[in-house]
Amino acid sequence: MAAPRRFPRFLKWLLAATLVGVLIPPVFHFAAKRFDPYRLAIQTARKNHDFIDVLGSPVTEGWFFDGKEEVGNPATAQLLIPVRGSTRTGNLQVRAIKENGRWRLTQLTLELANPDKSLDLLGPNPI
Repeated sequence: MAAPRRFPRFLKWLLAATLVGVLIPPVFHFAAKRFDPYRLAIQTARKNHDFIDVLGSPVTEGWFFDGKEEVGNPATAQLLIPVRGSTRTGNLQVRAIKENGRWRLTQLTLELANPDKSLDLLGPNPI
């Protein structure tokens, strides 16, 4: 009498779970980078020299971000994007509004975890 073939089925499940675990984060990260408020926030932050100086070069974004978009007239978005530099880590606090088909940032703040500090990256003239 032959033994049940459970081991190959377990390997198939393990392979499928590994593939999902490996493929989902890059797909999510790629999709996030194409989200207009996310892209606008990152581009604007990188143009601010204080952003790079405080975090330390090079600065990278985390794989995942938190946020929501409310569809309406006008549409709005709120995001929390983790960022990491060579010396510090923090989060970009983002608020954006879509007017006349274009996204505009109303808040772009770098919040540092240690020490507790925040840096307004928009200054007096929001983009």
